[in-house]
Amino acid sequence: MSKKNNTLEKESSDKKNKDTSKKSGKYWVKWANEHAKNSNKIDDLNSGFKKNVSQFIKALENSGATVKIKATKRSSKRAYLFHWCWKISLGKCKPSDASKLEGVNIKWDHGDINASKKGALEMVKGFGLAVPPKSKVAPSLTSNHIAGNAIDMEIFWEGEISILKNDKTKVKIKYNESTNNNTDLHEVAESYGVFKHKNDEPHWSHNGR
Repeated sequence: MSKKNNTLEKESSDKKNKDTSKKSGKYWVKWANEHAKNSNKIDDLNSGFKKNVSQFIKALENSGATVKIKATKRSSKRAYLFHWCWKISLGKCKPSDASKLEGVNIKWDHGDINASKKGALEMVKGFGLAVPPKSKVAPSLTSNHIAGNAIDMEIFWEGEISILKNDKTKVKIKYNESTNNNTDLHEVAESYGVFKHKNDEPHWSHNGR
């Protein structure tokens, strides 16, 4: 075999073996915003849950509350990035514990635990993920968001509102900065088939998970 052919084979082998993964960090926030977008549109939800959410939000807005929708349907790739950056940044797992996902060529383990956690934290902040105490659980790899059965939203009002439940009865509810602790609001939502995740501040779904 000629020297030229040997050189070409070596270059081809080196190219195959070369690690082309990109370390975790803010780069992946930009990547996800381009290649694994979230929707914040109610119309992208699963039809049954879409109807329930629409009715609940209408009742909130009619009572004087303000609703800010943050996310509805989510890409599985985005869910993957959310899950592992949250866990690694908070020291809930080792960077080497992170699974791989085809199409997301990320390197979670930088070879140094502090650098790995720093890269993951950049992603947590860039994605605006809720962390303790607002969220005590990692974003799910099998989130209801992926199937269009969950919504992240912020709900605000001043003082007390009178809100209509699905059975047409009215309930007075005082504002609570912690949506997780506002059980009166949860009860109203449940009348519309919308259930609060008790450990994730903005998260509501078709089954509370």
